[in-house]
Amino acid sequence: MGDVFRGVDTGLNRRVAIKILSEKHRDSPELRARFGREGRAVAAISHPNVVQVFAIGSFDERPYIAMEFLEGTDLGAAVDKKGPLTSIEATHAVLDAAQGLAAAAKAGLIHRDVKPSNLVRLADGKVKVTDFGLAKPVDPGSEPALTAMGVVVGTPDYIAPEQARGEPIDERVDIYALGGSLYFLLTGIPPFRTGKPAEDKYLKVVARHLRNPPPDAAVTNPSVDRELAEVTKRMMAKKPADRPSYAELIQMLTGILARLDPSAVPEIIVSTRERSRPNIQIPTGPSASLGDDDDDAAVAEPARTGFPAWLVVVTLASIAVFVAGLVVYLQHGNDADATTGKTDPDPGGGGAGTGSTGSADTAPHVPYGMVLVHHPDGTPWFYVGDKPVTAGAFRELFAKHEQPGVSGDAVVMVTYDGARSYAQTQGGRLLRSDEWDRATVTPGVVVVDGLYEWVESPEGKRVVRQHGKNETRPDKEQKDVTFRMAKDL
Repeated sequence: MGDVFRGVDTGLNRRVAIKILSEKHRDSPELRARFGREGRAVAAISHPNVVQVFAIGSFDERPYIAMEFLEGTDLGAAVDKKGPLTSIEATHAVLDAAQGLAAAAKAGLIHRDVKPSNLVRLADGKVKVTDFGLAKPVDPGSEPALTAMGVVVGTPDYIAPEQARGEPIDERVDIYALGGSLYFLLTGIPPFRTGKPAEDKYLKVVARHLRNPPPDAAVTNPSVDRELAEVTKRMMAKKPADRPSYAELIQMLTGILARLDPSAVPEIIVSTRERSRPNIQIPTGPSASLGDDDDDAAVAEPARTGFPAWLVVVTLASIAVFVAGLVVYLQHGNDADATTGKTDPDPGGGGAGTGSTGSADTAPHVPYGMVLVHHPDGTPWFYVGDKPVTAGAFRELFAKHEQPGVSGDAVVMVTYDGARSYAQTQGGRLLRSDEWDRATVTPGVVVVDGLYEWVESPEGKRVVRQHGKNETRPDKEQKDVTFRMAKDL
C-alpha cells in the first residue's frame, strides 16, 4: 500500500518516518481514501503506546503521512530472529499494546490488523502499536465505507471469527488478534499453524479460526506461565462476549506481571512473594501431560512447600491494603500542597523546566511548572501547565517565531499543528476539551483573559476553548489563540 522513507522535520530538527502511497496505487480512489483515514485516525490518538502522527499532506499527487520515527524492532522479526519471548517479556509487550489499543478504541477506532509485525519494541523496552492502514471507525457516521459488504480484510493468522465471516465488528476483534499475537510471542508460531505447507493455506488457517478451540501456549511451550496461557485462550474465545474487555485484560496482565516480575511492584510485596511462593515441579517422562489440568494437579500437589494457600492470600491482601493506604496518605499530602500553592518558582515559563510541587518527602513528583489535576471523585487524572506556554519557551524550538510583547507573555500566532508538535516534542500533549474544563478550575492554574486555547481536536475541526465556550477555528496562526501542555501520570 505504501513506501516508507526516513526523513527529517527541518522545523523541529527531528527524525521522522514518511509513509507515502505507492506509485502503483496513485489512481486508486479506495486506497487514497484509506491512506487519508489512517493519518486522521492515528492523529486522533494521543498515547505513549501508539505511534504519533505529526503531519499529513500530498506530494507528487500522492498522499503521505509524517510520523514518529521508531528506533526499535517489530516483535514478529524479533521472534523470528531470536525465538519466543519469555513470559515476562511477552506480558510486558502485550500489556503495552493493550493500553495503546484501548486508547484507539476510546477514540472510536478498530485497528483490524493487529499482529506481531505491527507491534514495535523500542530500545527502552516500550512497545508501540503501528500501521493503522486498515483502521475503521466504530461509528463511521457519514464517512463512506471503504470495504465492500462481505469482503474480509486482515491477516489470516490473527483474524477473529466474526471478522473472517464478514460480520459487523467492534474492538473485540483487536483483542482476539492481540491474543493470537501473544500466542506467537510465547511459542514462535502463529495459532492454528501446523508447520505443513499443504495444511497451512489461507482458507484452511481461517477455517481453524472459525472452528477449532484456542490452542494452549503452555502445551506448545511448557516454559510458558500457566496463567498467562489461560489469558491467551480467553482473548481468543470464539464468541466476542467471552473475551475480556480492555480494562479486564489490562488488570489481568498487570497482576501476572506483578507476580512474574518482582521489580515491577513494591519491594515489600517482593519479599513476601518470595517466602510464600509454592514450589511446583513439572512432571516429565512418557506419562507427563500438560493438556490435562486434573493430572497436572495430582502430580504437582505433593511437591508444594511453604505456607498454606489461605495464609498467603490473607498476607497479600493485608499488604495491598497497607500499600493503598500509603498511596492515599502521600496523595493527601500532595493535594494539601497544591491547595496552599506551594510550588517551585518557574524560571523559564510555560512549564518548560523540571521540578516538583510540594514536599519531596510527602508528595509524588509533579513536573516543574505544572499542577496535578484530579477527577471529580478526587483520584489523580493528569498534569497540566500552570499557565500557557510562553513566547520565549516556544521560540527556543521555533527561533523564527515572532509576536508583539515580551518573551514571558503567552505565545500566540501558533497553528494547531504547531502547538501539537511543540507539546509532543517536549514530552507532553494538548489538553482534551473535558480536561481543559477541569484544569481551568483547579487551584494554581492561570487562564489568560481574552485568549482562547487550542485543545486536542479531530482532523478538520480544530477547537479552541475559553471560559467554558468553544469555537471551531481554521488551522492557522491567530492572535487570540494560545495553548498549554498536559502530561499523563
